[in-house]
Formats: sequence, C-alpha cells, structure tokens
Amino acid sequence: MRPRQNIEKFIKDASIHSNPDVNQAVLKDLLKQIDNAETQKSALTLPNIRRTIMKSPITKLAAAAVIIALVVLGLFELIDTESTSGVVWADVLTKVQASRGVIYRDWRTDVNDTSTYVSNYEITYLTPTQYRSEGFRDGKLWISMYDNRETRKRVVLLHFQKGYVLEAMKLTEQGNQKHANYQNPTWWAQMFMSCKYSKLKPKEIDSILCEGIETTDLKLTSEGGPRMDRLVAQLWVSVKTGYPVLFEGKFYGENSIKTTIDQFQWDVELDPNIFEPNIPPDYEGVTRPGIQGS
Repeated sequence: MRPRQNIEKFIKDASIHSNPDVNQAVLKDLLKQIDNAETQKSALTLPNIRRTIMKSPITKLAAAAVIIALVVLGLFELIDTESTSGVVWADVLTKVQASRGVIYRDWRTDVNDTSTYVSNYEITYLTPTQYRSEGFRDGKLWISMYDNRETRKRVVLLHFQKGYVLEAMKLTEQGNQKHANYQNPTWWAQMFMSCKYSKLKPKEIDSILCEGIETTDLKLTSEGGPRMDRLVAQLWVSVKTGYPVLFEGKFYGENSIKTTIDQFQWDVELDPNIFEPNIPPDYEGVTRPGIQGS
C-alpha cells in the first residue's frame, strides 16, 4: 500500500475525531501536499503542515491523527531538507569575506589514496593582510611561511635544514598572488559560487549538520591553480553558522591530486604577534632556487 493510502486509512480509522467535516478538510489538505511532493519531487514541509493545523483551534484535535500517522508510518522521512534549508548559498561568500581571520588545515594526497591517516599537512592562519602557514611532515614541523601583504615581505623558515629565506613580494608577481589564492578558503568559496554546481544530500561532519554542493566545472581551477583535465569537488557549509566546514576536491591531470581543507575556525581575531617570524639564531640565510632573497 502506498504512503498516501496508509495515511488516508489511518486517519479514517482513528479513534480521535473532532468533527467529520474538519477531519476531512485536514486530510484533504495533507493528501494534496503529498500528491504535490510526488509530482514535483519536493516533499512535505513542516511549515505547510503547521499552517494547516493552526488555521483554527478546532482543527488541532483532528490534526492529532495526522501527526500520529506521520510518526507511526515514518513519513517524516518525506521532509526534504533542501526545502527548509538553513544555508543561504548567496550569503556564504559574504560571510567568509567579512571574516576577521580564519584558521584551517589543508592537505594533499594522490587522488587514489584512500587512507585516513594524514601525516603531511599545513595549518594556516590568515587575515586580509597577514598569512602564516606551518607545514608538517610525519608529524614534525617542516617549514613555516610568513607573508605580510601590506609590506610585501615574506619570511620562510626551513626547519628541516635550519635555514631561512627573506623575499620581497613584488606587486606584479602573479605567482605569489596565485599561491595566496590557492591557499585561501575565501577564494575557494568565491570560485565555487561562480561555477555550475548541484546540491548534495545534507550530512553531519564532526557532529555538525552541513549542506553541500558539488561541481565538475573546470572553472574552479581556471585561476590560481594547476591546469586540470577534469575534477569533482564538494563544498560543505554548516547549517547553523553558514560558514564552510569542509572542502574536498579530486583533480585529474598530469599530476592527479586530492585536496582537503578542514578544521576551520572562522571570524577569529588573531593576535598580530603570531605573524611575526622568530628566526632562531642558529638558522642560516639561504636562497631557494628560482627565488631572489633580500
């Protein structure tokens, strides 16, 4: 028996009745919503049911049978979370752009790597003018990078060789800007919003209810990233806060990689001191290939 028939039979047989005409009106309205859900591929929404119930105090008793039917028959599963979405996608970019500061982790592996253990990753601290990244390998601090985008100065600490590099960031240096973009979750959100995408079924990520979108649009890496033949990427946003929680992308090209950005802390006021590089006295100045030190 179909769910529509289940509800109709359940209410007609129910022992709770206020008035046959009122019962019939509630039932008719509910069944109409179910029919619309089946034909339009949307689903029952709680606001519609609530409006049906609260139109008149007389309907409340009759509606009790409806609620019992929904619970007993498990038809609350028909509710389409997209129709009552807590994420306004047009506002996501506005929120991340207004963020005072953000902390996040990002890591890359081979696109076919299915392991869950991450040994090589970066922790980034970012404001509109300051950037600090700590790179780890096998759990050990490997490299630190400090960018001051107001003074156009960069300091790189090469912990693996006890060395450091001082660089001048040129105003016209496109490579630096692309690197900054590619490491910036605000840029990822901006690019994602400009792509063609489809909505995903909501899910919990680290106990946070999230809604997601997915894209295969190559425009996602048209600026600031390596050229790819194809890709599939997902952006997941917290229903409660409206901030991104997870970005995942598989990028297929000459070097196929999987990129993950997670562990976000949005709109935090970061202490300016964390962006001041502290060069250990035993570190020696070096020049990295292809980069002119100052």
